[in-house]
Amino acid sequence: MTASEDIERIQPCIRNRLDREAIGTKHLAAVIGDAPSRYSKSPSLWNAAFQALKLPAVYVPLDVDAAQLPALMTAIRKSDRCLGLNVTVPHKLAVVKYLDAMDETARRIGAVNTIVRSEDGKLLGANTDGQGFVESLTTVQAGSAASFVGSLKNVNALILGAGGSARAVALALAEKVEHGRLFIANRTHASAAALAAEVGKSRAGAEAIREEEIPDYAPRVDLIVNCTTKGQSGFLEPYSALAPARSVNPSAPANASSADIEANNDASWKLALSIPPGVGFYDLIYHPAETVFLRHGRMSGHRTLNGRGMIVAQAAEAFFNHLCRSQLERAGLHTAETRRRILEIMAGAW
Repeated sequence: MTASEDIERIQPCIRNRLDREAIGTKHLAAVIGDAPSRYSKSPSLWNAAFQALKLPAVYVPLDVDAAQLPALMTAIRKSDRCLGLNVTVPHKLAVVKYLDAMDETARRIGAVNTIVRSEDGKLLGANTDGQGFVESLTTVQAGSAASFVGSLKNVNALILGAGGSARAVALALAEKVEHGRLFIANRTHASAAALAAEVGKSRAGAEAIREEEIPDYAPRVDLIVNCTTKGQSGFLEPYSALAPARSVNPSAPANASSADIEANNDASWKLALSIPPGVGFYDLIYHPAETVFLRHGRMSGHRTLNGRGMIVAQAAEAFFNHLCRSQLERAGLHTAETRRRILEIMAGAW
């Protein structure tokens, strides 16, 4: 199949336009989501690594609606030049049904952020979110003198959200906190309860709580992690994850009322002030760089960290051990030194 034919199959499935000249005859990798062309850093990170390692590939964003997801997955399966995909919101769970297999981590999480297309057209799912999250917590990030946490042993954490990213974070933390405890809060309590039950199968204890109970639990933990989309660039950007968004219908988002935003922000700020200063505020969101949740954390004297380090770490893992592994092995580059270099390249390309 020619590059032109690949593009002809993919283009009708997405809203943004592919740059035929930039793709040329190179291998293709991509991130799929609702609108990654507007905010995703992944193309910059991956294309910098492709260029530095002299791999003939290009990475592009694909804006795909849920209704077009089946057609897109079929197009990717038929594309000989496609190395695979990264998956972001809201498709991390939805893509599972279109895969031929998943690795153990992805199966346990029930969501994928990485899809490798094999040479015979099979689609293989993986999830590097949890590993990237833990790595960003426990290693020194650019511009910092120390890691965000020295150790996760016996850490108690409050996780906000219960979607695909929250599942990856919760299950990764459960493997590291040993006798620590996880509290999971979500707008839909049943989803939090299901995730808590899954986490409870590990050594870590887990408890689902309701959104209105966040003020009772937030002051009692060591780490608060936002895995929701509250605060992300778009209609939810004015909101903090520490408090409810009453007037927003997630299935049919509309402009939120100023009164609702004010109530959310006021509740968040008051709660942030009541939380002990040793509690860390971590947000998986990286666009904007400082969400309302993080701003309230910083201004109330807490350590804060956004999702930049996680994105870089999970991308490096997806590049090195998944989408580009075969190419690196053939070139004799699948080494620890190459992985370190990929991390540096991607961090520098941010």
